[in-house]
Amino acid sequence: MTQREKIVDQVSQMILSLGVKSVRMDDVANSLCMSKRTLYEMFGDKEELLTESIIYLMNRQQQNLTERVKGCSNMLEVLLMSVRILTNDGHLGETEKRLTANLRKFYPAVLEKVQRVHSEKGLAGLQYALDCCLAEGYLDPNVDVELMAQLFFASTGVLMTDSKIVLPNGVSREEAFGAMVVNFLRGLSTVKGLQVIDEILAREPLPKH
Repeated sequence: MTQREKIVDQVSQMILSLGVKSVRMDDVANSLCMSKRTLYEMFGDKEELLTESIIYLMNRQQQNLTERVKGCSNMLEVLLMSVRILTNDGHLGETEKRLTANLRKFYPAVLEKVQRVHSEKGLAGLQYALDCCLAEGYLDPNVDVELMAQLFFASTGVLMTDSKIVLPNGVSREEAFGAMVVNFLRGLSTVKGLQVIDEILAREPLPKH
């Protein structure tokens, strides 16, 4: 691990334990036994360090997700199980909610950069997964994968971020997201794909809302 990687790893742990607002450059430098001048020579400012550290956390989460879905037998199952894991059965982790809220309040520029990276990687990942499903015969061959992936991300992005959207009582945004994924995949699927989705949901049902 390089010195830069050690710094990013340390700051990512501080973000999780202390919260993004409480991360101070003095504390980072002291915890790593280095001067603050050296820290600023490696990272232009605190926002750059926070951005890189949060993206590091995102990548680590993705690696963990990849490990957890290794046992899936096809890409449709990977997609559905990923939704279950990412939404934590309908309840987004409080740490992630708090981090997003604090970034929006104290570091909006960092949040914008992080969300842009997250969207770009997420879109690329979804397109890859849909291409695999298409090659495996689970999706209608006439599906425009790139267009459908972009439309899906646009609609789910609004669902998860627009406070004006009102959901039925007792239905969380995460549950609504899960329902959107299932119906999105059903709409693109062949008969073979629908059978696989039904088999997976019968075994590992997502929230019914």
